[in-house]
Formats: sequence, C-alpha cells, structure tokens
Amino acid sequence: MAKDGKGIIEKLIGKIVELKPSKAYGPPEIAPVKKELKECRVALVTTAGVHLKNDLPFDVTGSDPSYRMVPGESEMEDLMITHGHYDDSQAHLDINVVFPIDRLRELEDEGVIGSIASNYYTFRGYIPKIRPLIKKSAPEVAEALVKDQVDIAILTPG
Repeated sequence: MAKDGKGIIEKLIGKIVELKPSKAYGPPEIAPVKKELKECRVALVTTAGVHLKNDLPFDVTGSDPSYRMVPGESEMEDLMITHGHYDDSQAHLDINVVFPIDRLRELEDEGVIGSIASNYYTFRGYIPKIRPLIKKSAPEVAEALVKDQVDIAILTPG
C-alpha cells in the first residue's frame, strides 16, 4: 500500500487513464428550459456514490458504470456513500453537501420549483472504463428522467 492508502494497481490504472487519449466528444446537448422555474419538475443526479443503505454498494475496486435509483421521498438517514475517490467525511455528516435532497425539498415547499422528481439517480464518479456508462447506464437514466417528465436535472459531483 502507498502512504496515502491507495493501492499500486489503482494508481497505475489512474495514470493509464490520465495518459490515454480519449475519444473526443462534443459538448453536451442542453435542452432549453421553456417553463418558469416555479413550474419545473427537478431531479438530482450525482456522481458522489450516494445510495440507499439497503442497496448494493458501488464497486470501489474497479470501474463501476452502474447507477442507483433513490426515491424522491428518501430521507437523509436512508442514504450512505460508497465511493473511495474523494474525501467524503463532510458528506457523511450531512449528505446535502453532495446530494442536496433537503435543500431541493425546501425549494419545492417555498414554491421556487414546481415539484421534485419521483426518483433521483446516483453514480460513482470514478469510472475509467466509460463505454458501458455512455452506451447503457447514462441513456437508461436519461430515459427514466424523461419518463418522469423532469424539466431540470441538477448534477452534483463527488
């Protein structure tokens, strides 16, 4: 083990990913919002590794392109973080640091946004092998957000 606690294999994979030329992707298509914010349905999408405590944790030993669905009515105490590639100590004290579930509810209660989505979606942000994410996981989440009539997705990093 290295002094900082990361294994040699993990460090090598990180260096390979850093040096490997990646396929160039254009900028993301951002759909214009055609409603007032107070009429919009809003979802959270995070790469902070948040998930329900009773869900299968993210695989922190490799490239995990999977996602977890968090019901919109979930409470902070129902959630945990499995990530391993950022300092999540503050997020463990208050999940809102990376997954502002309570703040979004406050915005709904205050009438700033129309409603919160039925479900939120979470990923583990360290995904060196991105093809499965691009080909499968991300389109599935995008389809679910459209089906739930989400107007705005707030993306939070881990």
